Amino acid sequence: MTRIFRVSKAVCSFPARAFSALGLCALLMVNGASPVALAAPSPARVSAQTGVSAAHGMPLLHTARLARTRALLAPRLVQPLDDGGDIQVNDAVRFLEQATFGPSFATDPSDPNFANSVAHVQAVGFQGWLNEQFSMPVLFPDDPTVPNIGTNYASPGDPGNCDDSAGAGGLCWSPQNRPGTCTNTGSTCARDNYTAYFLQGQFYGNALTGSDQLRQRVAWSLSQVDVISEVDIAAASWMTPYLQLFDRDAFGNFRQLLYDITVNPGMGEYLNMRGNTKQNVNENYAREILQLFSVGLNKLNPDGTIQRDGQGNPIPTYGQDEITNFARVFTGWNLDQQIPPAIPNYRDPMIVVSENNHDTNAKTLLNGLPVPAGLDAVTELNIALDNIFNNANVGPFVGKLLIEKLVTSNPSPAYVARVTSAFNDDGTGTRGNMQAVISAILLDPEARSAAPDSDFGHLREPVLFLTNSLRALGIVAPDGTYTTDFVLGDSFLPSGATHNLRMDQDVFRPPTVFSYYPPDNQLAGSTLLAPEFGIQSTSTSLARINFMSDVAFHRMPTDATNRPLGTWIDTTQFEPLAADPGGSGQLLDELNNRLMAGTMTDALRSIVLNKVTDPGTCAVDDLTCRVQEAIYLIASSSQYQVER
Repeated sequence: MTRIFRVSKAVCSFPARAFSALGLCALLMVNGASPVALAAPSPARVSAQTGVSAAHGMPLLHTARLARTRALLAPRLVQPLDDGGDIQVNDAVRFLEQATFGPSFATDPSDPNFANSVAHVQAVGFQGWLNEQFSMPVLFPDDPTVPNIGTNYASPGDPGNCDDSAGAGGLCWSPQNRPGTCTNTGSTCARDNYTAYFLQGQFYGNALTGSDQLRQRVAWSLSQVDVISEVDIAAASWMTPYLQLFDRDAFGNFRQLLYDITVNPGMGEYLNMRGNTKQNVNENYAREILQLFSVGLNKLNPDGTIQRDGQGNPIPTYGQDEITNFARVFTGWNLDQQIPPAIPNYRDPMIVVSENNHDTNAKTLLNGLPVPAGLDAVTELNIALDNIFNNANVGPFVGKLLIEKLVTSNPSPAYVARVTSAFNDDGTGTRGNMQAVISAILLDPEARSAAPDSDFGHLREPVLFLTNSLRALGIVAPDGTYTTDFVLGDSFLPSGATHNLRMDQDVFRPPTVFSYYPPDNQLAGSTLLAPEFGIQSTSTSLARINFMSDVAFHRMPTDATNRPLGTWIDTTQFEPLAADPGGSGQLLDELNNRLMAGTMTDALRSIVLNKVTDPGTCAVDDLTCRVQEAIYLIASSSQYQVER
């Protein structure tokens, strides 16, 4: 799919502020920052409309969650524990940046978000926090469609309950073609059921306020590996079981994930396993489960390095014959019985409707595994998935992908080897235990090092840039209301020549099966992998800067129907720090801890401090201005954009 960037009309309307931010990048360059840091955008800013809707508009969040999280992300000062613990504040911040959608700075144990706070990690330790998260309940623990575990995505309602006559909108099981009774007249039926709006609202609500942060962060990572897209799925409700399966399997066994993703009807629709028959074999799913979901194109050593033949050429993991044979294994599957009245069943796993559509001839799979003739579709499916699951490539291939998503784009071979070992055996003889893999990734010495190598880290992908910034700075005002409507999906953010906030990562709408950006993208002028830079253009770079300008200065344009509140940072609890006799030094210390895990360079600090204390920028008594400028300049700097 061709991606077009429209950048020619970008307008920078605040040159003084823009030049200050631009100076931050230039300063990092002359001080020898790593190539990863240097490739972040040169900050600039575009004009914005003002005005905020008085309506709060919280239809996407469960009411119980709102009650639990009134004080969830309100700004609080970072207070290191005085218990002599070994985990320093900045180490805990880095850990939570990797394991969650952003650290919390709650210090009161009665705060509902204390479980995901820096202080709590210091108190219980990294492993203790992981153990807590592995048993943390989801938002809807009793959802009957996800037994025993529950889900963070509410199951769609019965067909028709979201139509215009119902007046309320929401998500219901829907047909492929939008009926005339589902418009946006008197309801939000068309928006909620035939765009990603409702699902995106749930995602950002979960990411910004949910307690089971680790599960959600891993689920988000897995959804970028085992990809389907709302771009090609007709109804939003058809996506819901796909999202729910990651809630269920994120902490389970990888073999179960392989099965669940294979028989998921959304995946069947997206990669054409639904309706695949022996008379008309489709190779799409066979190709992608091998190349992208499990083993990869080339044979790997346990440390993730490529195995090569005597001429130095990569040794393929499989060839066209194996793809063809797996495609024949995957024949015979289709949707279960319709949901009355005549709604395609994307709720339940696919089934074998007729064995007559399944290819029962003999087959040969990975490593020459023979599958005898005459077997039924379910038996063959499990043989095939066992064959994939037990392939030696799965540990290093999947492990390295998850390291890249959670920690760093360029892990050392030794790091990958340690994660592979955890995948192969969790210590009890079990292969594929996701809890062991996650623990190995997050507790590895390379991840926990306070002084990582210069090529360690990754560009914050747009979603993590948004969530980490908002969680660190707070989304709850002093009166207990949220300062966001959780409308943060690209499709519903402002766009246009003079004001664009779209960063090219539209949640649940990746443009291809390779997800939002190519996993093998390299940083220009180097051999470093930099996948997230695949969607870093002039336009998206400016969008990041514009977003921070809007949320810092409370200027995000609103829309009465789709974006009633916008998003901004309440600055009041930071303002006392901006009045210190040292010229806002305490404010910068606080923001350094929250946003940069204490790694702000002296040069960057000097530039920001000079700017926020310049009377030409902020009046001496304008503490709000000082806080806003500091947030804007720090969060738009390349040093923040690259998470290390």
